[in-house]
Amino acid sequence: MEIFKLKKNISLAEFANTFFPFGIILIATLLAAEFKPNLNLHRAIYSFCASTVLLIPAIYLYILLGKSVRKNNYWLLLWTFSFLAYLVHWFYEVFGIYGGIQDFAADGSAMGYAIAASKLILALWWGLDISLGWFSDSSATWIQIQRTGVHIYVGLSFLVANLILQAGFARTLGIILAISILVALLVRHNTRNGQDNENLPPGSYGLPLLGETIPLALDIHSFYRKRVKKYGPVFKTHLFGKPVIAFNGPEAFTFFLNQEYFTRENASPHPIKELLDWDTLPLLDGDEHRRRKLIILQAFTPEAFDKYIPSIEQTAAYYLKRWEKLGSFTWLTEYRKLSASLTNALFIGKEPGQMSETVGEITDTFIKGFSSVPINLGFNAYGRALKNRDWLLDYIDQAIQQHRQQPRQDLLGLLLSARSEDGSTLTDAQLRREVMHLFFAAYSGFYVALTLLSLTLAQHPEIAARARQEVKQYVPDGSLDMARLQKLVYLEQITKEIRRFYPINAATFFAHVKKDCEFQNFHIPKGWGAVAGIHTTMHIPQVFSEPQSFKPCRFAPENFAALPENSYVPQGGGPRDGHRCAGEDLITVLLKIMGVHLLRRYSWELLPQNLELNQDLFPTPRDGLKVRFGIDQQTVA
Repeated sequence: MEIFKLKKNISLAEFANTFFPFGIILIATLLAAEFKPNLNLHRAIYSFCASTVLLIPAIYLYILLGKSVRKNNYWLLLWTFSFLAYLVHWFYEVFGIYGGIQDFAADGSAMGYAIAASKLILALWWGLDISLGWFSDSSATWIQIQRTGVHIYVGLSFLVANLILQAGFARTLGIILAISILVALLVRHNTRNGQDNENLPPGSYGLPLLGETIPLALDIHSFYRKRVKKYGPVFKTHLFGKPVIAFNGPEAFTFFLNQEYFTRENASPHPIKELLDWDTLPLLDGDEHRRRKLIILQAFTPEAFDKYIPSIEQTAAYYLKRWEKLGSFTWLTEYRKLSASLTNALFIGKEPGQMSETVGEITDTFIKGFSSVPINLGFNAYGRALKNRDWLLDYIDQAIQQHRQQPRQDLLGLLLSARSEDGSTLTDAQLRREVMHLFFAAYSGFYVALTLLSLTLAQHPEIAARARQEVKQYVPDGSLDMARLQKLVYLEQITKEIRRFYPINAATFFAHVKKDCEFQNFHIPKGWGAVAGIHTTMHIPQVFSEPQSFKPCRFAPENFAALPENSYVPQGGGPRDGHRCAGEDLITVLLKIMGVHLLRRYSWELLPQNLELNQDLFPTPRDGLKVRFGIDQQTVA
């Protein structure tokens, strides 16, 4: 029998087991105050003791490791009843002893103001967290972070009040509270050690409650690199409130893709799901994922690319002329503009120019939400990202309607006409979400890859010279198509090595372990999270010798064919109808087209600057790749 049907399913037994002790303890403390001379003073003191008695098991349960629904229900009930007892204490202290809030705060000293402010913050924050516990999605990362903070704040406040400011029974409660916290932390630690005895992979759980989420957020690429170096290709960690196993290297990556053991359903952190509008391919699995993926892949075939190439070349020509006039510029800034115009042309059917570049700026702000503090205040990074997400969805809705009225042969036009094996299409709601996902993925993938292509050709003149010679031999002039591009074997090797060498994508989306399993004698527990490293998988020295060296020859046809399964996974691995990025081949086509147009006519040199890659989600040179650009007289001649 359920008594509440909010965000929690609380049984009658769970409610009774906590409500009746709460009622008895609170009534007993208030009755005990009746025998004291200063009634309101002792009501305030004793109700604070009642709140402490209920707080002790609440904090103990919160610290303990585990995802038991029953444990969480008891924690929430005790946390709530302790707060209610605290409100009783607060009422008698403020109105019974001092006669009102103004007198409570103004006792003539700075300390009085500080204590009053501290108690007000405690009451408001505690009440907010309880409201979130009952009415909101408790899996949201920002909720978990603030919940850890309020538990620390409340716990320390009660410890100080009981151990330092009180005596007798109150001090005893303070000692018990301190012991309960220490015991809970010890039990949590021992529980982890017990799990380690089950032969879990090596690794660290990081800080209590927060885990290793903070170092991941600060530098996601360094996070995986350092742990692979320290623990090996498979390691455990604790991210976004749950234990996670990370898989790196071809064999581990292949195991991670096994849908018998892993699923993407409901596995990603709340902010990612919210930013992607809840229902897109990276968050799905099973039949519905496969149905949608097969529809979307129809817009990413060689035949489809032949339809896109004229738009790509038109956009490239627009910006090459601009750069020729500029002479010197920061290429990252320019490539962002080009990528925005190119994405707009492919997905929306718009011409390159200012409007497309504005859409790129909006998309940039949206992307920043994935690495921001996930609290929606409207004006902060996450809030702006959600607003820009909604703007992009509306923008795509308008494009869908325009394409229905006037069909086009761009990417959106092909998606509108694509059918699954059973003849079904994407609904408009599904289409807008999938196009938004593809839109921002293409935009970021385009400008990052193009920036790194230009950087590579400038830093490796011998590679650039060989690629230029190939272009001169096979496609010296004229428009391009897939047949002509396929002749550029060495240029394709460069595009593949760029995506292997540079830290573009750190890891896959998160998955959920469906059932207990084993990998390389390590126990992989049911209910844990799982993720696979992308850049780290492509830097395993046993597969790619001297992984820190840039060598296009790794992807000569015979070498590429000999690579182990899922060793080259720049945008995910597995079959095309799985979770591998649909746009991987489109990135290759784009890089080859831009490479051809750059090498046919232009040369560039790097200006003095810091070329170290930054710590962004998609790292690029810190100073933006400043270059001097112009016509290559020798090539033109």
